[in-house]
Amino acid sequence: MHRRLGRRALLPALAVTIVLAACTRTPSPEDVARDYGRAFYASDANALWGLISTQDRRVKDEATFQRQHADQRGFTREAVRRLAGYITAAPVKTTVSGDRATVVLRFRLPNANAAEIRTLMYDWDERRLDDLAGAERARILARLDELHRQGTFPVVEGEETTELLREAGTWRVFLNWASGVRVRFAAAVDEGVPLRVSVSPAEVTLAPGERIRVTVQASNTGSQPVTARVAHRTEPAAHERHLALLLCPLFLPVTLEPGQSQEFASEYVLLADGPKELHALAVRYVFRRPAGPAVSAPAPRAGMGSADAGDGLPGSTWRRDQSRGSAWT
Repeated sequence: MHRRLGRRALLPALAVTIVLAACTRTPSPEDVARDYGRAFYASDANALWGLISTQDRRVKDEATFQRQHADQRGFTREAVRRLAGYITAAPVKTTVSGDRATVVLRFRLPNANAAEIRTLMYDWDERRLDDLAGAERARILARLDELHRQGTFPVVEGEETTELLREAGTWRVFLNWASGVRVRFAAAVDEGVPLRVSVSPAEVTLAPGERIRVTVQASNTGSQPVTARVAHRTEPAAHERHLALLLCPLFLPVTLEPGQSQEFASEYVLLADGPKELHALAVRYVFRRPAGPAVSAPAPRAGMGSADAGDGLPGSTWRRDQSRGSAWT
């Protein structure tokens, strides 16, 4: 016996079908570009890796990718990822040709370097933030949410262009690492300076607009305190300006007690204005005794800025209009 189903009986089933279809919708190029922008802001290496094309992954493995990315910890990470959730991205232009797409989005980013936010976040001092009690952490997150809800959170805006490839029906970000620039990092110590110095990573391949964090570890192997000044040398010198130094704690002399070891993290970005013939760069940190009394750090060179003129990312000094054709304002 066949029973005829009425319109009312069909509606719930139809609603379920629509919901399931929405849940299984393949992310569009705009969706992927937006998610990549949020993960980039949050320095979420795991999320970034999941969005990068297989073609790029053949050039650089995940372990190398993870090592070269700055990764916040503890409450700093929690706060930054909260900010990343506030990001909006409006489509400007999308061009699809076969399995390739170019997406231009206008991002609106929380300006984590604004004075009010830096004060609230204890100047983004990771150690101080990790020492905060639970009640203070909750107060900070609540204040961030309040600023966001009220529409008064300081922001920076700009357009970002993202290239994508469709692989097995899924859109992924194409960074073209195969044609990237190989950058080598090394350290040298002047004769008579009792320091043992190592640099990590020793070598990376960077695409235009890509950042790298380099860790320099210095150990005093002598029996007396030692003070050293560090010089940066980039070769070939004619292309030095294409690798912008974003952050470096080694402008001032470094003093280490006997047996003491200390790590110093520098950050660089490969700018998008490099010539096509640029395929390799070499950076060397040279440790030598100061020739005279300590002086203040030199003024930032081209490619650097102040924390107040950054791209909205916590602790960053990179203005994104210098890379990947971006136009943050």
